[in-house]
Amino acid sequence: MDNFEDIRPFTPEEVPAAVQELMKEEYFQKAASHVVPDLNLFLKQFATIKTTDEFQEKALFPLLKWLISVVSDTFEGSGFSNIELDKAYTYVSNHRDILTDATFLSLLLTKNGIKSPEMALGDNLLVYPWMKTLVRITKGITVYRNLPLKRTLQEAHRLSGYINYAIREKGSSVWIAQREGRAKNSDDRTQESVLKMLVLEGGGDMRSNVMALNIVPVSISYEYDACDYLKAREFQLKRDNSEFKKSPKDDMDSMKTGLMSRKGKINFVIAKPINDKVVALPEDISKAEFYTAVANIIDESIHEGYVLYPINYAAYDLLNGTERFVENYTAEEKDNFARYVDGQIAKIQDLPSPDYNFLREKILEMYANPLKNKLKI
Repeated sequence: MDNFEDIRPFTPEEVPAAVQELMKEEYFQKAASHVVPDLNLFLKQFATIKTTDEFQEKALFPLLKWLISVVSDTFEGSGFSNIELDKAYTYVSNHRDILTDATFLSLLLTKNGIKSPEMALGDNLLVYPWMKTLVRITKGITVYRNLPLKRTLQEAHRLSGYINYAIREKGSSVWIAQREGRAKNSDDRTQESVLKMLVLEGGGDMRSNVMALNIVPVSISYEYDACDYLKAREFQLKRDNSEFKKSPKDDMDSMKTGLMSRKGKINFVIAKPINDKVVALPEDISKAEFYTAVANIIDESIHEGYVLYPINYAAYDLLNGTERFVENYTAEEKDNFARYVDGQIAKIQDLPSPDYNFLREKILEMYANPLKNKLKI
């Protein structure tokens, strides 16, 4: 465990001291005041926390339930019968929102009597030291990014070692996004490098290592992507300047916007574990073909599990100038969505030369791509 000291969640013995450390942090209280309805009540409950599970029960989940009532119309999930209570899983999902993807999944699992997973989160989100402390109390696993090549490989082995330890020995499930960062255009594809990282410290052959992880694909469908205009802005910045890189402020803006802005309907679909399909892969498959095949298995499950809304169909037709899916939305829904897109583009105030047509196309793609991928399934 010493090798995982700075990347693993806190143990129960470590939580009380971490709670007291956060209670003294002025910026933690300022941040909390923006997202909790009653700061004093929150801090009173927070001060009594002694384990990561207790943190979720007393602090995180009540906050999420309040947040859902503010930013969503419906919050639903399905597929919980695919999970056996005595097994640990690696939940691999598409990635839409920096903060809520994993925490909403944890809330849904817990409501259905399933233990919440530990959550792999990039250190680029931990802008201040107290954020890392908070993440570790929240069952967060820290993923170090943007490192020199040699250190990147070392950290990949270390992360793989911890995830395999958590699942195989600790009996704790883990959530990880199917790719590093969010798919900005919602064309969700599993990065083979993520799979290769997961099995680095498996100790066996590639097939048995993947199967030991008990991978379960999860489809996340938000009706509205609160950060759609921020993603469109980033697309133009990268188009106009190949050297553009996001700043910590950009990440903070995405976190705040994603957390507190409208999401409409929310749906999570948990697929069956992929092991039966992995077993069925040919015995003589090459290593490269194997990882491609496993990534495709995960992608097909995620795409099949998408819950589509009228705006997804409207986006496709608006993007392509067609009426192919006119039966899946009303004229009012299409007009309202078109106005919504215009309103989101109007929020982009800091581009020197906003390219309206480009920005509109990118936002429409974000909403049309889940439909296009599900059609292929």
